[in-house]
Order: sequence, then structure tokens, then C-alpha cells
Amino acid sequence: MGQVPVRWTINIKRTAIIVVDMQGVFCDPAGAVHIPDAIKVVDPILRIIDAGRKAAIPIIYLRHVVRGDGSDTGRMRDLYPGVDAILDRNLDSVQIIEPLKPRQGDIVVDKLFFSGFHNTDLDTILRARDIDTIIITGTVTNVCCESTVRDAVHREYRVIVVADACAAQPYPDMGWGALTAEDVQRVTLTVMAHEFGEVTHTQDIVQRLAV
Repeated sequence: MGQVPVRWTINIKRTAIIVVDMQGVFCDPAGAVHIPDAIKVVDPILRIIDAGRKAAIPIIYLRHVVRGDGSDTGRMRDLYPGVDAILDRNLDSVQIIEPLKPRQGDIVVDKLFFSGFHNTDLDTILRARDIDTIIITGTVTNVCCESTVRDAVHREYRVIVVADACAAQPYPDMGWGALTAEDVQRVTLTVMAHEFGEVTHTQDIVQRLAV
């Protein structure tokens, strides 16, 4: 089951681009949760966004933000002590980085946890526009990107993950050995391609979005 990689037919009128968590806190070298490879995906994301704008495709940005007073972090606070100070919605560092700054008409969806669908109106936004296919870019590949992918598939969306427009992170040894970002990226993309949808590259997406 699922041995042959899927390749979706893209209907421009029913497709949206989702940019996951490309915020200063994750992308800037001085960010509190800096993802070293995030800077590498900025240009690919820009190419995809540009192709999407030319095709009049909705551009949707996800931001991981919290109130900052501890009232909405729950288990996130248990897993990541200090998250209330790091992702406080009033901080400049939680904004989308300048090169990818949303334009008028773009949509920004704030989320409290990993998935863009968890307790947000993302599903309503997509269905109101009759979207059935979403193109996933951003960071972190194996956390917020993958969580969004899984929830999207459970809601019957066709998902396309752009491999070179998503950034993973390295992990220290948590009892099973340390992992490089390359290790994490390879495994996550393989699992998503096998179980959840299409995985492709920026150039392929740009060509398929050309109108």
C-alpha cells in the first residue's frame, strides 16, 4: 500500500500555498528557537509564492503565537518551559520574517500548537474558497509542517510537501542517539511521501503553477 509515490493533478482554482512558521523566532540567527536550515528555504518559498501570486492562488501564513500569560499554553508549556515568553504575540520576533512578509490580501492564521488546523479557522478558510489541494512550505519539517500535513490528510485535503522549501532541525541525544537535520529531513519526507501525500521540489511546483 502506498509504494508508488503519488502525484496530484493541480487545479489552480482549488489550490492554496501554506507557509508554516517562517517567523523571526525560528528563522533569525538570534531567535530564541533558531532553526539553522530555515534560512536555506527562504528563496525557494519566495519562488513558490511568486508563482502562486501570478496564478492568483491564496497565500496562507501560519504563525505560532501565544498570549504570553500562560492561559493558553497547557501541555506546550510543560514540554517547552519558557514558551510563554518566547512566543508572546506582542513580540516582534513572532512576526513573519521581512523577506516573506505577507502582502495585502494574504491570510495569516495564528496557532497555539504544532498543527495549523488545531483550534484554528484554517479549515474554514480553505473550504470557503473551495480549496482541495494545499502546498506546504516552511519550518519545522518534522514538527509543525508534518503535523499540519497529517491533519490536512485527515480532513481529506490533497497535500503537496515541497522538500527544498521545508527546513528540519537537528536533535540532541534523547536516549536513542543524536540526529542531524539531514537525518530528520530525509526520514520525514520519506514517511510523508509514503503515507500522506506528494513530496516534490520547488522547480516542479513553479512549473506546475505556471498559467
